[in-house]
Amino acid sequence: MNSPVSYRDLTQLYGMGGVVLYPIQEPSSLHAPTALFLGSVGLPNDRFFTSRAGITGSGRDPYELAPLFALNDRHCPEESQTWHVLGYLPAALVTVDPSSGTVYIFPESAREYQLAHRNVATLVHCLTEFRKLEDAYKSPDPDVEDLVDTFREAVNVFDPTPLMDPESEWNRMLEEVLEEMW
Repeated sequence: MNSPVSYRDLTQLYGMGGVVLYPIQEPSSLHAPTALFLGSVGLPNDRFFTSRAGITGSGRDPYELAPLFALNDRHCPEESQTWHVLGYLPAALVTVDPSSGTVYIFPESAREYQLAHRNVATLVHCLTEFRKLEDAYKSPDPDVEDLVDTFREAVNVFDPTPLMDPESEWNRMLEEVLEEMW
């Protein structure tokens, strides 16, 4: 899986404690390139993206969506029941289809999901670019529009999927940044 982000890049940006590596299991029901990426590069874990969300200590598979949604009596579309939970954005659950490696987002309180990324590498790229935007936003008198434009350009070069739908979770978050709600 082609990725502009390495484990080293993640640890430099998030620190050693801010990266979660998934155990590589053989055999795995997870799409092979996805399992390799999660086991060798990992996912960031910080206040913006909480990685590896699940149901710890239960007899249920902590990474499958259907048991998680069942706990809250939340509707789980049939095709998504076996998807794996990757983590949470501020107002959305991030999942991966284990057979294809495609990443989907379930916005808070929504019954349906959104296509978010073509794979986990593009999710991680988007998360790192957003972290850079957040860090630059903290500088004195930031040019917010320029920061958002820089984010959009960096994301679109690698995978335009997160920003294609005007109603996507990423576009919603960018609107909040532009309105200076962050």
